[in-house]
Amino acid sequence: MRKLAERLGVLSRSLGVRIAFSVGLILWISYVIFIYLMVDLHQSFYFDQIIREAERFSAAVINAANHSMLQDDRAATRSIIRDIGTHPEISNIRVYDHEGAIKFSNEPAEVGTKVDKKAEACFACHTEDKAFWKVHTEERTRIHYHGDHRVLGMITPIYNKETCYTASCHFHTADQKVLGVLDMGMSLKSFDAHVRSLVLEIVLFGTVTFIAVLATIGVYIVIRVHRPVSRLRDATKKIAAGDLTQKVTVDATGQLGELAQAFNIMRDQIRRRTQELIRSRWEYKNLFEQVPCFICVIDRNFEIVQQNSYMRDLFKGTVGMKCYEVFKKRTAKCEDCHVDVTFEQGRFSGREHCGLTVAGEEANYSSYTMPVVNEKGQVLYAMIIAVDIGDRVRLERALAASKDFQSNLIENSIHGIVATDEHGRVNTYNLAAEKIFGYPARDVIGDSDLHKYFPKPFVETVLASYLGRAINEPRMVAQETVITSKDGETIPVRFSGFILFAPGKTVGAVGFFQDLRTFKQLEREKQASDRLAVVGQTVAGLAHGIKNILTGLEGGVYVVETALEDHDDQLLQRGWKMIHNNIGRISVLVKDLLGYSKERQPEYKETDPNLLAEEVCALFEIKAQEKSIVIERDFDPRAGKMFKIFLDQRGIHTCLSNLVANAVDACESDTAKGEHRIIVRTAQDQEGNLIYEVTDNGVGMSQETKRRIFSYFYSTKGSRGTGLGLLVTSKLVMEHGGRISFRSEEGKGTTFTIVLPPGKAAKPELRNDETGSEPVRVSDNRGAAPVEAHGDSVGS
Repeated sequence: MRKLAERLGVLSRSLGVRIAFSVGLILWISYVIFIYLMVDLHQSFYFDQIIREAERFSAAVINAANHSMLQDDRAATRSIIRDIGTHPEISNIRVYDHEGAIKFSNEPAEVGTKVDKKAEACFACHTEDKAFWKVHTEERTRIHYHGDHRVLGMITPIYNKETCYTASCHFHTADQKVLGVLDMGMSLKSFDAHVRSLVLEIVLFGTVTFIAVLATIGVYIVIRVHRPVSRLRDATKKIAAGDLTQKVTVDATGQLGELAQAFNIMRDQIRRRTQELIRSRWEYKNLFEQVPCFICVIDRNFEIVQQNSYMRDLFKGTVGMKCYEVFKKRTAKCEDCHVDVTFEQGRFSGREHCGLTVAGEEANYSSYTMPVVNEKGQVLYAMIIAVDIGDRVRLERALAASKDFQSNLIENSIHGIVATDEHGRVNTYNLAAEKIFGYPARDVIGDSDLHKYFPKPFVETVLASYLGRAINEPRMVAQETVITSKDGETIPVRFSGFILFAPGKTVGAVGFFQDLRTFKQLEREKQASDRLAVVGQTVAGLAHGIKNILTGLEGGVYVVETALEDHDDQLLQRGWKMIHNNIGRISVLVKDLLGYSKERQPEYKETDPNLLAEEVCALFEIKAQEKSIVIERDFDPRAGKMFKIFLDQRGIHTCLSNLVANAVDACESDTAKGEHRIIVRTAQDQEGNLIYEVTDNGVGMSQETKRRIFSYFYSTKGSRGTGLGLLVTSKLVMEHGGRISFRSEEGKGTTFTIVLPPGKAAKPELRNDETGSEPVRVSDNRGAAPVEAHGDSVGS
């Protein structure tokens, strides 16, 4: 019994049984309503048929009795009524007159009696004592019991027809509409028996149909619902018990099949999520214990409820201790505690702290707290994740000390330092740079106009580097150049610049400026002193030479006087030539000496450089032709056109004259070649610098000559030279702010190059080298004018 009760309990809880019960109940109610409606419909139909038959029968009775009534044959009428009343379907039949008296009846005892007009049979026609001449059929019928069966009573009016009120046997007037009524009762015994039979058939059919449909639905529910759901329930129980390998096999299609597929998918997802959860728990455990930072969970009382091994080893704290006792060895909560923010506001919070390890050493760490909430969103705990930043703090302190050192080094440097960031804006500008340029630091920091601070070639290199273009040389080292201060003053500096690179990009540039104004002033004073010393040395050194020249003059005078006395023209010409030559030697010596020793400012004028070179070439053309030397012109037609050229025409004319004269002498001294030529070139570079070159294929220079070419009184021409020509040339070039260089190879020839800036604003004492190359200084031990020597040189 117990097992049966359990089985019944299981069945009662079964979805299939509940569905079958619900469907059966609904179906039973539907069938009851259906049977009721069907019975009512059939009963109404048959009842209407009986009423119509009763109406037709009543009309037939009236018609049958009409003739006897017109003849006033009462016996015949009673016979008709009696015969009709014997019909088994007729319970009673009466004829009333208009006063309610029974004139004829199948029950003779009723004849002559009078009925109440308010009786059930009369009420429909005689309400308020006023007879209606016509009523509806439904109002003329009634049902009452006669013995053990029901009877349908039909009241049919007998109207006063024309044949009636015109007959001679009657006294009815024409205005009397109704003469009487026929009251006939038809037995409903057969009708009720038929209805009972019909109801029984419908009920039996409905019951059989209900049982068949219910059985079909039950079988379908068992096969298509109960069994799949049972398998699904069993699989669910197994999965709930932890068996995630269970798979539901359902042959059904439709929603149960989709449910089974969804269940299998859910099982796979649960199994995968469970595996992920297991792995996550394992990872969490390992992460919590092995992560290289200390982690702990504290409650609202700031007590540690969980901590990892890293924290235990570092601080030696235990569960139940206050966090501030463990981290900072305090007895009260920290004033700047950020865990309060997590507990009160339920949000993430972070801050850097400095605590103490168990050994009493400083422990710098970055602490982050996050809330641990329940399902209601209430903060129960705070998790603290702290990262040891001791190395970073030590590095920051070392970096700060290094930065302070560098800042002091930069600010206290005697050289100006200007640096840019990766966007090309000035971010470093020290006091020395402020003194050189004159701009206050607040106006310079952030400025991107690099042309105000760096030489043009370096600016172009920096911009090319920022744009990712290829550059040949990312630095300029110890280049002498000029910069323009805020007040417009041109200041000589020695510039070194470097482009700063990081992997794959340019991060900035830095320039170092050495103010050369003091050096240049000392250089000018030294050069002036040297020139005065040269003058003295020249006077002392050339005293013997001048004495010889004077002796030559005396000899020439003697020859001239002798020739005049002897009237010897040939001797006269010889003596005069001696005098002329010695006067020329004295003139050249004095002019060179004055030109070198005199301090002068160049007189700048706008000049056509090609025309100036042509004048020098034309000056030496005849002398060169006499010595079979060809002077070639290689003038750049763009020179002086791209940029205006301002020169001291007399000074540069002297320089070119000295170089061409030396070239002519070098070619004249070369007896190894059959043809000699001198090439005079002009050019102008992109910065507007004017370039003069004088090239010859003469004897060239030996190493000793190249070493001493700019020394005082050194000449390769013997007694024909003073040794001051190139010194004067280099002095004039320097006064223009330019530079002179040479290349020479013994036996092949020499090239002298003069580079002059284009502007008339150039200071005489400056030599602006913007080509990016570092010149080699060649001078004697007395500080002669600087000259650039590139490669081997050939002297003249």
